Order: sequence, then C-alpha cells, then structure tokens
Amino acid sequence: MKNKIIVFLSVVLFVMSFGICAYADDPVYVTLNGKPVQYAASDAQPMIYNSRAMVPIRATAEALGLTVSWDKDTETAVFTSSDGKRVIKHEMRSNLIYVNGTPSSFDTPSIVVSDRILMPIRMLAEAMGAQVDWNNPSRTVIINSASAASEQPKINSAQAVSATVENGDEASIVCVANSSTTTVKLNYASAGKDVGEFTEFVENADGTRTFTIDFTPADDNTANKIYYVYPGDGSKYYDFASVLLTVEGESDSKKNDKTDDGALSEYIKEVKLEDTEIEEGEYVKFSIRTTDEVKRLKIEPSYSASSLSISTYDEDGDERIFEGKSKVTTTGKCYLYIYVYPEDGNNFTKDYRTITIEGYGDEDEEDEKELEIFDIYPASSETTRGEETQLYIYTSTDINYVEVLDEDDDVVAKTGFKQDTVAGQNIYLLSWNERKAGTIKYKVVAYNKAEETTSESIRITCRDELSGPFVIDIQPERDDIESGRESRFTVRCSNDTTSVVIKNNNNKTLYSESDEKSSSSYKRYSASILIGDVNTYYTVYAYDKDGDSYKRDFYIYGVSYDEPEITNVNYDSAIYEGDSLDVDVYTNTSVTRVWIEDEDEDTVTNVIKKPTKETSNEYVWSFSFKPDDDGNRSYTIYASNEDEVSSDEEDYDTKTIKVKVR
Repeated sequence: MKNKIIVFLSVVLFVMSFGICAYADDPVYVTLNGKPVQYAASDAQPMIYNSRAMVPIRATAEALGLTVSWDKDTETAVFTSSDGKRVIKHEMRSNLIYVNGTPSSFDTPSIVVSDRILMPIRMLAEAMGAQVDWNNPSRTVIINSASAASEQPKINSAQAVSATVENGDEASIVCVANSSTTTVKLNYASAGKDVGEFTEFVENADGTRTFTIDFTPADDNTANKIYYVYPGDGSKYYDFASVLLTVEGESDSKKNDKTDDGALSEYIKEVKLEDTEIEEGEYVKFSIRTTDEVKRLKIEPSYSASSLSISTYDEDGDERIFEGKSKVTTTGKCYLYIYVYPEDGNNFTKDYRTITIEGYGDEDEEDEKELEIFDIYPASSETTRGEETQLYIYTSTDINYVEVLDEDDDVVAKTGFKQDTVAGQNIYLLSWNERKAGTIKYKVVAYNKAEETTSESIRITCRDELSGPFVIDIQPERDDIESGRESRFTVRCSNDTTSVVIKNNNNKTLYSESDEKSSSSYKRYSASILIGDVNTYYTVYAYDKDGDSYKRDFYIYGVSYDEPEITNVNYDSAIYEGDSLDVDVYTNTSVTRVWIEDEDEDTVTNVIKKPTKETSNEYVWSFSFKPDDDGNRSYTIYASNEDEVSSDEEDYDTKTIKVKVR
C-alpha cells in the first residue's frame, strides 16, 4: 500500500487514469478563474473523446473573452482577443492552430458532435496564454488566465544559509515568496516526501515575504541532497525553487562501488572532459568514445536528481562518439556516473564509469532557468517509410515551443503544446511522417519566449519494405498509460511474420501470440500487456516460420501508479458531548474518494469525491460530524482509488482513530 510516485511534484496529468470510452457518458465540468463556465442545455456539452477533454468552441471562447467568427466555406474559426493583439485561427477537423500566424500542432483534432464543433480545451486555452489543469475526482477542467496565475502563491527564490553542513547538524534555508503565500513546504527530492511546513514569515518593503526554514537534513548516506521549496496553500501554481545541500561526514554510496577507469571497458573506450574544474552554474562538456555496440548513454550527476540521456552519436570506423554537457550546480568534488545501453540489451547496465570533476565559485541565481533540452526519446527505435515518427522531448520549463528540422533545415514538426510538466521539466510530443529510408539526422530546436534557442541532434533509422519478419509499427490504443495496469497495443507486422513477442526492459515476456488478423499488406496483433515501469523502452520481436526474428524497441510514456495511501490524520482525541469532531485526512494523489465509518460499519460522513485542499503530491480531505454517544469511540477512515464502489477492482487504505467523548 505504500508504493511511491517516482518523481517529485509531478503535475497532475491532463487526463488522469480513469476509464474512458470513445465518448464517455460522465459529465465534464469547466471552471475559469474559479468560476464555472455555463453551457446551455440545448448546446453540446464538454466531454471526453480520445482521452482528451473537448469543449464547444463558441461558449468556451466567449468565456475566455474572445470574439468568434466563422468562415463556412473554409470551415475556419477565428478567435480575436478583446485588445485585438491575439488572433487565433483553427480549421475544423485539423489538429493545427495558428496564433498570430504561428502554427502549432496538437495530438487530437477538433470534432463535430450533434452539429456542434468541439475542440480540445487545452488547444484553445493555452493559445490564450491560460493555464489548464484537470481534477480527476470532480472531472473538472480548471482554467486560470495569466492574470489569475500571477495572483497565486509563488516562490521567488530559496537559498541555503550555508551550502555545506555537518552530518546531524541543522541547516537553514531562506525563502522569498510573493504576498499571496502564507505557507511554504520543504520536500526532500531524493525520497519524494515532504519534511516540514512553515508558516512564520517577515513582510518585506517590496511586498514579498521571507520565510526561514530550519531543519535537519536526512541521514541517508547521500552527500549531495536536493530539497524543493514550494507553496503550501493548496494552489495549482507550483512555482518551486530547488536548493542543493552538501552534507559532510557522509559518503555517497556509489563511491564504494565501481569507480575505476576500467569500468565498462568492454563498451567505453575513452572519456574526454573539456575541463575538470568547472565554475558553479557553468557546464562540464564531455566526449565519450564507445564501441558500435552502444546505442544510448545515461549520464547521472551526483549533484542532481535528473539524469541526461544521449542517443546521438557520430560514427568513427567501428566506434561511436557521444557528446553532451551537464550544468554543475555545486562546489567541491562531484561526479558523473556513465551508464551504457547496449544494442543487444533491454536496459541500461547496472555497472557504470565514474568521472570526477571539481566545482568552484558561486552560481548566479539569475541564471537558474536556462534553455535546455534534457532528453529526446524516439517512440520507436526505428520507423518505417511512410509511417509516423514520434519524439518525446524533455526540456527546461522556460521553453515555449519546440520544432524538428531535417538535414535540409526544413521544419518537419513543431508544437507549443506540452504533453505534461513533471519534476521541473516540460515534455513535448512531436510527430511527422517519414518520406525516405535510411539513417537520418534531425535537429531538435527549443525556443523560449524571447526566441532564444538551444538545440540537440538525434538520428532516426527509417526502413523501407523488407523481406522476412518485420515490425511496421506499434501504437498504444490509449495515451493515459499507468504503471501497474494493463494497456493494449496494436502491432503491425509484415506478412512473413508468424508470431510476435513483447518483453519488458528486464527481458520478461509480457505477450506472445501466433498469427492474428491480417490484410493484404500486413498482419495485425492486438497485444494487452501489464505495464511495469513507464517512461522507458520495451521490445517487440517478430518471428517467421523459420525462426528468423526482427526486434524493435518502443518507448512507453505514462504515469507511475501509486496505490491509495492515508499519510496522516489530524483530529482531537478528546471532545465534549454535543461537539463536532473535525478530522483532516491527508492522502497521496491516487485517492479519489474518502469516507468515515463507525464501529458498526455505518457511514457517519458523506463520501467526499473532491479534496478540500490539494498539492501536486498530497490531498487533504476535511470532515466534521457529531458522535452519537459519549465514551470511547473508534472510527475507521477509508481512502479509495476508484470513483465508485467496485469490489473486484477497488483498492483502498484504512486508518483507525480513537476518540474519547466526555
């Protein structure tokens, strides 16, 4: 019952994990700056379609302050802001939207239902600069305009009084927040849990507030610890700051393992650093020469919770050269751990090469947010000519949009719509159809609002028709994939294929099937597999009747499943007869409803399906009820991860409280 979310402050996915048919019957609600958006009963209503919230465009646009015009000949809607500075155009049934002439793509096109046009709410709202969120328990789309966002609690900065402390000593962090912030929380990123809440602050002359956070760093044998400071006011806007502490007197557990230059010598031939002494806030640049058996590297800095994945390389005979950089965020001795993903493997190696660098000086706080592309993951290790190519791109949060350029510097894909924002990273999904076969080098360019850019390259292998068994493509049938649950995939293979096998990154077989449905040009397999790890690669194998095989890796993007858990309960253990008992129940974010029962298993409260307060990693549910009699009373709190009672599938956590009624 205590599985933990893998990453800290993972922003709630726009569509959480809940059962959706093509047209879900359950109602969908929309709020704008905290107020409900009304849709006439005679009009089309918001709905879930293709795992996306779709809304009638006219009523929603007008609620956002836009005027709407319609060109019936071209089936184009034009939305104009009240000041005339923003003009948005969208052609019906397309997944493109133009903001002041700049195109962006979305993964779901607009649709027509009962002669009414519906489009993805995210497409329209974010084109206006608004922020969109989804509350799964209440099935509500939450829109906040840019002006509303500016009034939300926000962390301006956070800095340790001393960047280095002795093991067991108290540390202090000074945090500056805006005037809307009344509470700040401290989270230990490595453990993914809150360690304290702080409400005392000093008012500053400029209207900001200064919080002083005193705490003892975790004693977990980790020298470099990252803490996050974020608003604790139940706000949807989690502008947080990170603080790095170096705890002396401890040893990084990895230093006792393989740190010699010979580690992974069968794969890594040479590692070169541009410089081994790097100013804090600057980048250490490296070049890693490997054998041609290596298809990807992972660089894990000792000073950061985020790793860097590198899949781009240059060929040099039978060797490959990977290049990259990592921003040094600490002073003193620190390390880069290099992991290898072999061509014939299913995951990164457990062994690693350790590189030592020295950080010095002070990081310029003004440069905390910089243009950066952290990772690029192709949805498939190879593509087929004429089929869709997809890239998941992980960037820093200051990125406004990204595009992909081919070898002729022509733009083949572009989007400003985020798939998600998790752990301080924007995640974009871009797609296009490959027109030629071969190994093609693409450049991914990321832009911030000032049109400053950063870029990374990636090679995509596109195959033409082949003889023998061959995987044409593999596609998930839903995009709300969650670990611990089954998901269905459609695998298309060449007609020479007689069976298909799917394995996870631990080489465990999840699916194996002989001939299924076929057409004149391909065979189709419908594979239902139990998802373990997400945001990693799985492998599909195609076999023919002679036992010859072909394999292709495919990337599964999703959210890590967290079983419902009651993390804390606040209540008075003794009250007077006739008084109400107030109970605050704290849970993780997988909980969708909470209720309280007495010793006779009778429900003494309403079943609450919407938390009273919520953060990105915690929900608070508040109850108030009067016990029937005096004496010692026992009550059981239930927290479920299902919207409705389902004895076969429902998971829930319980906690018993004892109260004395005088």
